[in-house]
Amino acid sequence: MRLPAARWTDPSTSHAAPAGLDLTDIQANVRDLFASLGPMTDEQLVAAYQARHGSTGPSTIRTRRRELQDAGVVEFHGRSTTEGGRPCQVFRLTQSTLFPAS
Repeated sequence: MRLPAARWTDPSTSHAAPAGLDLTDIQANVRDLFASLGPMTDEQLVAAYQARHGSTGPSTIRTRRRELQDAGVVEFHGRSTTEGGRPCQVFRLTQSTLFPAS
């Protein structure tokens, strides 16, 4: 599956240049979780991924999220705290992923 690799804040040339991004199965699953559940922390992402797709290591899931972030599919959205009360980041799909340019 191919997705736009440009962020919604990028210039139009960035949207026109890459035809998309080849995603692995795990990356596509992570992207789909963000699409269906909205913004979430890595802790929430790991729990949702394991509930939906079975036992996969937390590091593997976080790494796939980071790859999607580097590709412009996922972005930083804010800060929160973990279940244990530690500070953490919240991520979401980029606007160009949610609303691809036609």
